[in-house]
Amino acid sequence: MGEAPDRIRLDQMVECIDGKDGLGPILFVLTLPVLLPLPPGVSMLAALPVLVVAPQILMGRKKLWLPDWLSRRTVDHAKLVKLLERIMPSLQRIEAVVRPRLGILTGRVGEMLAGLACTLIGILLVLPIPFANLLPSWSLGAFSLGLTRKDGLCVVAGYGLLLLSLAVIALAAFGLDLGIGRIRTLI
Repeated sequence: MGEAPDRIRLDQMVECIDGKDGLGPILFVLTLPVLLPLPPGVSMLAALPVLVVAPQILMGRKKLWLPDWLSRRTVDHAKLVKLLERIMPSLQRIEAVVRPRLGILTGRVGEMLAGLACTLIGILLVLPIPFANLLPSWSLGAFSLGLTRKDGLCVVAGYGLLLLSLAVIALAAFGLDLGIGRIRTLI
């Protein structure tokens, strides 16, 4: 048995994850770093791969297409193992409650609509909106888990969290506009 490589190519990781469940498992794996509390700006970069996968779910693809430059990118094996060790306890707790249900939400059309929602979330996550990535990342996590495990209830939670995210961002934008307007009247 050989030693683990220092770095793993992205296309090798995708090959290990890719299965009969479509792109949900790949989206789920790509969502994990976004769910972690990261310094500002890092979560924006971590969300970029979501914008490669989510539109492909929207288009109904079952196999992931990656551009050559991206498929050749590598990930540090030790850091990947550390990330997995960090999230495994949470994933094991989630596994206990997630099961196939509400199949219409994870069928072909439901999956494509979720792909549209995940694309929108990916766009939100890469925008430089301070403190606005927590709810969208949770929404993305719910969608990706729902698509991976064919759990329509998780997909419903994803839509609910997305609506809540949009409401919070809209309220923050309104508050900012109101605050700036108030400052201008004082000056």
